[in-house]
Amino acid sequence: MPPPFQANVSDPLLTPAPAAPQQIQSWNEALTLLRQRSTDLQAVLGQVEFAAGTWRIALASLLPAFDGNLSVQYNVLNPSIPAVGGGAGGGIGGGVGGAEGFTPTELLGIGVLNANVPVVNLAGLYALGSAKESRRTAALSLAETRRQLTRGLAQALVSVSSNERLAEVNRVNLRTALERLALAQRRFELGAGTRLDVVRVEQDAQVARRNVVTGDENLRQAREALGLALGTPSAVGLKPGLELTTLLQGAKATCRTLESVENRPDIAAAKSRQVVAERAIGEVYRQYAPTLNLTSTTTALTVNPGFAEVPIWNVGASLVLPFWDGGAREGRLRQARGQLEQARADTTARERNVVIEVTQAKRVVQVTQATRDLAERERGLAEESDRLTRRSFEVGTGTSLELVQSAGALRQAELELVLRDFQFRQAQVDAFLSEAACDW
Repeated sequence: MPPPFQANVSDPLLTPAPAAPQQIQSWNEALTLLRQRSTDLQAVLGQVEFAAGTWRIALASLLPAFDGNLSVQYNVLNPSIPAVGGGAGGGIGGGVGGAEGFTPTELLGIGVLNANVPVVNLAGLYALGSAKESRRTAALSLAETRRQLTRGLAQALVSVSSNERLAEVNRVNLRTALERLALAQRRFELGAGTRLDVVRVEQDAQVARRNVVTGDENLRQAREALGLALGTPSAVGLKPGLELTTLLQGAKATCRTLESVENRPDIAAAKSRQVVAERAIGEVYRQYAPTLNLTSTTTALTVNPGFAEVPIWNVGASLVLPFWDGGAREGRLRQARGQLEQARADTTARERNVVIEVTQAKRVVQVTQATRDLAERERGLAEESDRLTRRSFEVGTGTSLELVQSAGALRQAELELVLRDFQFRQAQVDAFLSEAACDW
């Protein structure tokens, strides 16, 4: 038997796909870019800051408040009579003068200092607790966003790695198809084959070329998706030689496995929102309670001669009795009850969905692992079948149709193996993060 035919083939499409303008060298580098540029993360951080501001506003309603007012007045009709009054407060009137031992200036300057100290404010005190729970909700939403961003980043890295592998496989398949084409042409030149054999094998080579073109485009899109995940409007690839397993190990080191799925951030956030909704009802009920404030007002006037006098310092108390507001509290109570029902329904639905999600994620790992193993065996059989068919064609016992069929089966088996490996990697990421929290 003659030795196997060795063909020297070349084609522009055999050139490896160009590298991305930016390449990731480690998981920590990718996570740093994500932390710096993610718009989703920035939006949730804004919500956390907003919740902190809401809590500070609620606290302010329980703390003493001070304000001052400075004004200048002039009596246009009778400048000789000081323009005292007009909102100066504290009982000042036009009779201020000699009896008090001072004379206000014609261009009168008035300074008023007010103080208000809440003593009893049940609604404000309860609202402060609700605002604190809202801050907790925002923090849990931030934790859930980090988990989702980690999941999206890991999946984007897996997609880029798989598409890079797929692009390599497409070029290997193209080289093999071109070698078969050279073999068919050689047989035709020696008179052992027909033009039909050449055409059949050339059609198979065109299919291999098409796979290279589409595979390269899929690779570019995967790199662009990774770039968007990292917050940059350009393609991002992986450093040559970087193992995907190393990246996924970095992702697992960033996150921690939860003891119970009920501790997952999205479920905890839903329960926290339900608590806020429950407290909203309590806030409305406490708006029916009276409020008690201590007040103090101090007034200073400009005098002549001298600079200023303080003729008034009032100290008092204010008791507000909310008898009737036209039914606004009743409306807010109904709104709060409606929001509570929505929050309860959302919590229940989320708990059910998470249980199914975790169960399916674990099962998908087993299924994809089994299908990947089967695909690997099928690839081995297709590779051996193609080798034997090609050898038979070289010695003249095989047909071009058998050669093309075995080549197509091998190409399909190669692509199927890459696809199944990609699905298995993604399933591993989903299964781990379905029961994890990321605290970066």
